[in-house]
Amino acid sequence: MNIQIAGANSSRNVGLVKGSHIIVPKFWEGPNAYLVQNHDKRVIFINPYEGNKALIGTTDISYDGRAEDVTPDESEIEYLIAVVNRYFKEKLRREDVLESFSGVRPLLDDGQGNPSAVKRDYVFDLDEVDGAPLLNIFGGKITTFRELAERGMHKVADFSPQMGKDWTESVALPGGGIENADYEAFSEKLKTDYPWMPRSLRRHYGRLYGARIHMVVDGAASRDDLDQHFGGDLYEAEVRYLVKHEWAQTAEDVLWRRTKHRLDLTADEQAAFAQWFDASLSKAA
Repeated sequence: MNIQIAGANSSRNVGLVKGSHIIVPKFWEGPNAYLVQNHDKRVIFINPYEGNKALIGTTDISYDGRAEDVTPDESEIEYLIAVVNRYFKEKLRREDVLESFSGVRPLLDDGQGNPSAVKRDYVFDLDEVDGAPLLNIFGGKITTFRELAERGMHKVADFSPQMGKDWTESVALPGGGIENADYEAFSEKLKTDYPWMPRSLRRHYGRLYGARIHMVVDGAASRDDLDQHFGGDLYEAEVRYLVKHEWAQTAEDVLWRRTKHRLDLTADEQAAFAQWFDASLSKAA
């Protein structure tokens, strides 16, 4: 694309690296998360996840397929299980894996051939085409996206003299505007604001939507006001919020990409929800 649009040919290359995760029932007491190092020097995290589950990852595997086709290999799943079993008394088995998924990282290719050793830093290449900038970003990672975007804007500032000052560092993400950033106080206030709401549902809304919870609940004064119940903590009110405000376009977007309801709904409940979504909301999405 760089060649087609700008007539430029960068000397930099991007290598695709697959990182896979597994989700299992939580197998330890308490809120602690763990970080362990395997004998191959890879670091693996074991985090509490979605209340009663654990998220374990990740692997580093070179990948040359399409990003939308990426899935964990069985060897990766077994690898993660083996690492955990080296450190914990409670041993995981393959049948404990509730879900597995992969992501693809576009990392700056250093030509060394070791995906685990590739730096997670980013590099900018700026080209000019007929007075307009073309900024290519090589590498980077999602946890530093805000700073990356800000520095990217610095790179093209000369092309946009009307550009304002940096502002993203001090602004909360949508839903993050919680008073004094005190989530415990916020959680307590939700009990007063929504006394009719079960603890699990209040926790789900609070953790996913934060200060936007009122947009999800939308004036409801009881669970009945949340409209149709699809199982677990999934109600129609949340689905409509996700379609309107978070660009959910399919049942899978709702069950897996925007939330993790799929982990708590039976196969029949998921199928019934998908049928309802396609009939009721797919056109709106």
